[in-house]
Amino acid sequence: MADRFLIFVYGTLKKGFPNHDHYMRQARLIGTYRTRDRYRLVLNGERHSPCMMAGTGFGRQVIGEVYAVDQAGLEQMDRLERIDLPDGYRRHCITVDRVAGPTPDSRDVFVYLKAPDLVNDLRSGTLETYTPEAARLYRKRTDNGAIGEHDHDRGND
Repeated sequence: MADRFLIFVYGTLKKGFPNHDHYMRQARLIGTYRTRDRYRLVLNGERHSPCMMAGTGFGRQVIGEVYAVDQAGLEQMDRLERIDLPDGYRRHCITVDRVAGPTPDSRDVFVYLKAPDLVNDLRSGTLETYTPEAARLYRKRTDNGAIGEHDHDRGND
């Protein structure tokens, strides 16, 4: 795989969370990072989907993981996050800083953010990080749009 793109994931795609094994198999973990700017990371809707809202200056610096992906991996992420649909996420470029390490490390990465006007059923306050406790509330979206059990989702980072 020719790694060409860096993606910051903050929810179900993180290692050990519901969608990681299915969608991140071909990705290469770079490390744990924190957003330089503040964002609102919340659980939204009856599915308790983690979503980070577009717009900086409110919320917290969000902790997540940075992965390297190739062109096919980036395209898969775009499909997963439904960027071509009106209610989908949008891919943005942000700066993140490594949480721990022998030397400081900053990266410009892609992240999938939701427009605040599409986040209309808050199920949590603003989070710094998506936790295993939050993941236990999560429900997948099935192919027909119904709510299912934990498994593979369509559109949550």
